[in-house]
Amino acid sequence: MVDIKLLKADAVNKNLCRLIDEHDEFHWAVAWGSMTNATTTLLKNSAKFRNVTFGVAFSQTDPDLVDALQGIERARVATKFAGGTYHPKVYGFRSGDRAAAIIGSANFTFGGLGSNWEASIRVTGDIADPFFVDIFNFTKESAKFGEAITPDFAAAYRASYRRASRMAKPPRDPMDGMRLIKPAGFTSPLASMNWAEYVAEVRASAHHDIEESLTLLRVAQEWFASVKSFADLSAGQRKAIAGLIGERQKTSLDLDRDWGWFGSMRGMGDFANRIDENDRHLARALDSVPQKGGVTRDHFRKFVKHFQRAFENSTRMGGVPTASRLLAMKRPDIFICICKPNIVEAAARMGFSRTTLGLDDYWDKVIEVLKLAEWYNTDKPDNAEGEIWENRAAMLDAILYRPS
Repeated sequence: MVDIKLLKADAVNKNLCRLIDEHDEFHWAVAWGSMTNATTTLLKNSAKFRNVTFGVAFSQTDPDLVDALQGIERARVATKFAGGTYHPKVYGFRSGDRAAAIIGSANFTFGGLGSNWEASIRVTGDIADPFFVDIFNFTKESAKFGEAITPDFAAAYRASYRRASRMAKPPRDPMDGMRLIKPAGFTSPLASMNWAEYVAEVRASAHHDIEESLTLLRVAQEWFASVKSFADLSAGQRKAIAGLIGERQKTSLDLDRDWGWFGSMRGMGDFANRIDENDRHLARALDSVPQKGGVTRDHFRKFVKHFQRAFENSTRMGGVPTASRLLAMKRPDIFICICKPNIVEAAARMGFSRTTLGLDDYWDKVIEVLKLAEWYNTDKPDNAEGEIWENRAAMLDAILYRPS
């Protein structure tokens, strides 16, 4: 026989704290959690965990709780539920033949245990009752969706939580775009730099004339906006955008500037040939990246597919330097050209291996790291720094550039 009582949010909190202290085993499956007073009580009793699995969908669980669960045996975060959202609120307890459970709408959060209008039921009774058999089977099954919390996961999740706070619709999977980022990428100086620090470093560059750099990017943007396709640009404009133009080819005022900034591609013979030929695959590659609005991983994948097709009959494939040069000219707010003069510093600040970076992981190891950075996610300033903000990814080269 079981005893049932209806609980509101504040009563859930009081009952949870009491049951945590009273019982020997915890069998939980909970969608989200925060660092509440009940959390303090829970963590003091971590030896009692049997199957305790918290969800992290949409990055709504407090990263401090995820950190605190590291190293606790039988503590899990639900990352393997792919069909929808891991969304239970089941708190099961056992001591010998006695059992208790709280089930309802209340998450293990400040709202769920206090400020929200919640409804849950507390059930107490004998462990052999079919209700409790089902409860403990459910929490055991829920644990199969979980993984243990490692330091690497905790660092990635904290970065995901910061990212989610800036997004109108965060991804359901908090590890979306995070799995290939090395732990150093989450804690690097680049990720923690604020906007004022970023601008100060850009302006302190010993190798970029900032105003000339911004003018170059502005001219490239005007060219892209003036045509429907990269193929419609003149040969000189295409070579300038590609970082290949020679002094004799600078036949107009717009062309007559140092197009070697943001990655000179002089010496890239096969790439130069494709630009000279106005290769249709290169045009399709750049045309697949929108001139305005969001740029997604799928846009990038389409770019890579067409870009690589341009080199199918070449002795040398186009790689990260040539591809990212084109991308940085098309969307300097999203992409940075990674090439020989800046790759050592970029690898150190972003936490990737400079010897293995390729087009297959450029998005994850470079763009996803930039998207986590505080300076990258600041609102556009309404002063002269606004133009730097509009080109903030490409202008990172002013910070990272180290001449050989």
